[in-house]
Parts: sequence; C-alpha cells; structure tokens
Amino acid sequence: MKSLTHETSDKIALEDIFFECQNISQRLSQDRSIDELTKERLLTYLNQLKDFELGRFFIKNQGALSGYWTYYIILGFTEVPSLHPLEEAIITTAPSVLATRQRFHIFQSLLQKNIQSNTVTCSVPCGVMADLLTLDLPETVENIRFVGIDLDQVSLDLARDMAASKGKSQSCHFFRENAWDLASNHPAAFDLITTNGLNIYEADDDKVTDLYRVLRTALKPGGKLIGSALSLPQEWAVSKINADALNLQRAIFIQILQATWSHFRSADQTTRQLNTAGFDAVEIHWDDAHLFYSFEAM
Repeated sequence: MKSLTHETSDKIALEDIFFECQNISQRLSQDRSIDELTKERLLTYLNQLKDFELGRFFIKNQGALSGYWTYYIILGFTEVPSLHPLEEAIITTAPSVLATRQRFHIFQSLLQKNIQSNTVTCSVPCGVMADLLTLDLPETVENIRFVGIDLDQVSLDLARDMAASKGKSQSCHFFRENAWDLASNHPAAFDLITTNGLNIYEADDDKVTDLYRVLRTALKPGGKLIGSALSLPQEWAVSKINADALNLQRAIFIQILQATWSHFRSADQTTRQLNTAGFDAVEIHWDDAHLFYSFEAM
C-alpha cells in the first residue's frame, strides 16, 4: 500500500504555532514549582518539537492526535526514511505510544476473531480506519461491510483513500457524524463496533456512560463492542515501564503540552459503566504495561 499523504489541516507550519510556543515558554518560565535546570530542559524539548511535523501538531493541539497522526505513530512512521531524534524517542519509547500501538494490535486480534461472513462492522471515530482496512481476513469470510464514522472530514477522506488502495471501496461506507448520534442515525445496524479515543478526551463520566449506551443501541441483538480506556496509574505494571521514557513522556505531554487526553478510568469503573449502559458481559484485555486496556462487551 502506498503511503498516505496528509492534508493541510494535519500539516502545521512553524508560523502556525508562534503564539502557542510563546504561551508555553512564558508559562514554564513563570512556574515557580519548576527548578531552573528542569525549565531549561523543558524549553529545549519545546524547541525540538518545533523541528518536526508531528511535534508541531502536538503543540498546536495540546498533544492530541488526528486520524492521520494516530495512523502515523502506529504504522505510518515505519515508511519514513529518518525521524528527528526526539520524534523517534517519542514514537519508539514513550509508554503511552507503545501502549497505543499494542492496543491497535489487540483490537485487530479481536476483530479477526469476531468478523464473520455477512457482518457489518463500524469504526467510530474511524480515523483512517486502519484498524479494519489492514486486517488480513481469510478468503472464506465473505460479504462483509465496514462503516467508518468520524467528525473530521480529512480523516474520512484518508480512510476512503486507504479503502481504495486496498480494493475495498465497494464494501466501505463513510459518514461524517457525531458518535453520540450513532443510535438515532444507525439503530441496531452493526454486528460489531470498534471505538478508540473518545473516552480519553471526555472528563464527564455520565457522558462516557451515555456513549456506551448509544453504542449498545446501535448494535444488533447479540452484537459486540470492542473498545479501550486509559487505566489509572495505580493499575500500571510499573516493572514493564522504562523510567527514563516515562519521564520524557511526562515532560512532553504533561509539563509542556498539558495534554487533553489524560482522563483515566479503572477497569472496574469502565466495566460498571458498560453494565449500566446495557452490556452484561465485559472482558478486559491488558497491554503489557497495563496503560491502555482494551475491552469486549456484549
């Protein structure tokens, strides 16, 4: 498959982040809780982030990822001849990125097991829909349909491009919609739903439970939800996490970027939310570091 090309909204120029960098520098410089040596290190990281596209996108979006950049840190970076040293460190050592990549492969394993002939699978938000489009399904699995739902038009366009490159355009359908509208727009429409990345940006627990309820309503009777959530730090397998890499991650995403995706929920809390939403059976699948668990719910 040829490399995906990303559009203007995913490409951030240096001049586009002038004010964000100025504000971050000022905030760090004025923070009395940070010693001078640490400030110098953080400002050095900030200047390095400006040197590569992923870093500039992080600065512009407080560490959040678009559909393209999510694909990039999971698979796309392998197609790049050389990476900036800080970019390489983030992609290949940051615990949250490693967990994201492992989460992707756990999802694919679960999807591979559950997608059967004559089924409809929905990915929401779909991003570039790599979770479905890069599956290597047996030839005996026939007459399947993939549905991608996202609010980001650029992601939907890239997903269409990927579907075309895989020869799957006829079996894929895309809709620009809000995930919380899924039940009203597609009631009892799907055999499987896969969702990743919504709950980690949502602080309101009730709204997350409402999302699960909506996804339950959009499933056919007996359908299954495959999702994920960020675990509480108390649940982390600390022995599996590189301390230096974790310190780098904290410096980049917490101290510098003040990332907006850090809403943690224990596996027990997520199970309770899913039960409240109408799912009777929930199975948790942990990544090695217990940072970003996946779940199956029926």
